[in-house]
Amino acid sequence: MNRRPVVYMQTDRRWKALPYRVRGETATIGGSGCGPTAAAMAIETLTGKTFTPVDACGWSVDHGYKALNAGTYYSYFVPQFRAFGIECRQMLGSSLHNKPDHPVHGQVKESVRDGCWAVALMGPGTWTSGGHYILIWDWDDKVRINDPASTREKRLNGDPEIFRREVKQYWLIDAREYNREDDWMSSYDKWKEYMERYRGELGASAPAEWAAPHIEACIEAGIMAEKEGSIERPGDFLTRQEAAVMQALALRKG
Repeated sequence: MNRRPVVYMQTDRRWKALPYRVRGETATIGGSGCGPTAAAMAIETLTGKTFTPVDACGWSVDHGYKALNAGTYYSYFVPQFRAFGIECRQMLGSSLHNKPDHPVHGQVKESVRDGCWAVALMGPGTWTSGGHYILIWDWDDKVRINDPASTREKRLNGDPEIFRREVKQYWLIDAREYNREDDWMSSYDKWKEYMERYRGELGASAPAEWAAPHIEACIEAGIMAEKEGSIERPGDFLTRQEAAVMQALALRKG
């Protein structure tokens, strides 16, 4: 499972009333800043640098990506992420709204399962009555979402069928390196599981005839144990002390 990005809300009281506007309008971050807020969550997480919705909205306005009496232009995301050295690409030029069987949905899901995140523009329905940007951070039996404007369960863990009908656009964000940072740990845990199984199989094997007297001496010394008709290996790898004792016992038996 991918790692969840930091959560920012455009409706946070610290900045919801701050301007996100161009000349001729009175828009605020709380009302129109969903796109930059979605971007801010991913950028701050991937860079480790503070980058709030205020910062993202300021960058958008300064670079001409705030639309008059609307939200944020589609063209905002790629250059915004590029400014931080993060790869981002729009998946499709035309709208996907009410096209649940379009192959791009499967492409995005596969990319997300491979460690990417995605900004999605949602059309009317569960997430919005007009248009709304959200951040997808994983996709399994549910679409896992950071929603800049809601903490409702159905908007954070979206039903895939409903989601595919209501999404209009996707922008893929390359978060693979970040999401794979913990892979070594899962691999290490799997290695331990296999080692425990392997050592158990070794312990269950019958000892060779020549080894029988030496094993008997080890059982007497408490280094090995007999259980249910088989000889158990030591609880862990041999310490130097145990190895020395076993060698001494072997010499004595010899």
